Amino acid sequence: MMAFGGMKMRYQEGFSLIKLMFVLLILGIGTWVSFAVLPVYSTYWKVEDAFESMSRNLANRTAEGVLRKLPEVFHVKYISQKDLPQEFYDNLKIKADGNRIEISSAYHVTIWLLGPLEGVNPDEGYTAGDLKGMDKLRDKARLDFDFEPYAETP
Repeated sequence: MMAFGGMKMRYQEGFSLIKLMFVLLILGIGTWVSFAVLPVYSTYWKVEDAFESMSRNLANRTAEGVLRKLPEVFHVKYISQKDLPQEFYDNLKIKADGNRIEISSAYHVTIWLLGPLEGVNPDEGYTAGDLKGMDKLRDKARLDFDFEPYAETP
């Protein structure tokens, strides 16, 4: 306690336990979400890099030749087939004319931070009214990403 002009004032020193727990909670949530999102973006960046590498180094090949080389390039870039959804391969487009390559794809990734829905099948479509209990919270805590890797010969 300090006295100022006859008044006694109290002050608090240091960091309270509640503030510490709040800061740790915020840091923990940020770390948790980062660990869920980082692998998705890392895979996208690796695919983008693989596409750019192929567009520079395989410009003289046909579209079929580029497609045959794709698994080898993905292996070199540490991209596993399970890292990408089937939608990536379904939307894969390769245009090659012997001098230039244009390669692209599109895919969607959903991260369920609190686990997947249990009461409905998310692949079949649903509305917010179809969800019950914990599924409402799971749906609100999901993150959706759309990726469109693309590269062409410079």
